[in-house]
Amino acid sequence: MSCRNSYTIHIGDARVVICSEPLAEEHALVVPDAECTFSRAKIVKKVETNKLIALITPNPELAFERLKEQFVVVEAAGGAVLNEYDELLMIRLRERWDLPKGHVEAGESSREAALREVEEECGVRGETVGNEPLAETWHAYDTYGRWELKRTAWWQMRAAKSATQAQAAEGITVAEWCPMSIVEEHLTQSYRTIKEVVAALSLKMKNCYE
Repeated sequence: MSCRNSYTIHIGDARVVICSEPLAEEHALVVPDAECTFSRAKIVKKVETNKLIALITPNPELAFERLKEQFVVVEAAGGAVLNEYDELLMIRLRERWDLPKGHVEAGESSREAALREVEEECGVRGETVGNEPLAETWHAYDTYGRWELKRTAWWQMRAAKSATQAQAAEGITVAEWCPMSIVEEHLTQSYRTIKEVVAALSLKMKNCYE
């Protein structure tokens, strides 16, 4: 993608990119109305037939903030957890490979929520790496007629390799440590948001080793 100042919202397997320039990839286009805003309803309709949509505007930040107002914003947090062998902790949920995550509860920071979710969903107690999240993703979905926009703060973590325990009550069937070669295979059965988080983690690992 050619636009540096951009925001990406995931709706199902589709991407909605708010940017100031056309994308390098083939995409559908949505133009703003007279108030320089984008209609959530129009965008939702567009993703039914297009996997990549560009919202072109001279002020992506303002357009993103105005679009957010048309959703109920939900805060979530998750962990990208590596052990001493640089294996990644992954879960199997609803027939896809994922990373442990969940809603931020009242009074929690995103860091605290990420640590809690990793322990609850996988039975692994980790420690965060760094003072800021590794990545942030936005995912929109319809919950019984109420459109929500979930912001997930992803924290890099370290944990000793230990036995895992999948949280069956949440529909998680597998929680396991995966070598990077297996991670790449699992990502073919995952979500684009998870691919973005793993890409950010891989880049950070590469920079650390150089």
